[in-house]
Amino acid sequence: NQWFDQSAFAAPTPVWAGGTNQGFGNARKDAIVGPGRVNFNTSVYKSFAMTEHARFELRVESYNTFNHTEFNNIGQSFQGFNSDGSSIGSFGKVTSTYDPRTLELAGRIIF
Repeated sequence: NQWFDQSAFAAPTPVWAGGTNQGFGNARKDAIVGPGRVNFNTSVYKSFAMTEHARFELRVESYNTFNHTEFNNIGQSFQGFNSDGSSIGSFGKVTSTYDPRTLELAGRIIF
């Protein structure tokens, strides 16, 4: 629910309201680093000869083999804070994940 310290950010004050930096904040480039992604996909297949010119191929494929939870990017649009200190919207929150493990079984005849 909180990927980084949300209290370290505040809305910049525009010049017309007394701000000194033209309405831009002072956070450096890439101040927020999103979650990384480690993904392992595997594939195993075996070919069986049926006749002299035909064969059968059996394939098993796995995506996200180890079923490691991988987060999508985090909300980076700052809209302010509620009275209880929680952020408005999805700022600093992980809202979704990539797909879980997927298995595929396939067979094909090659002639």
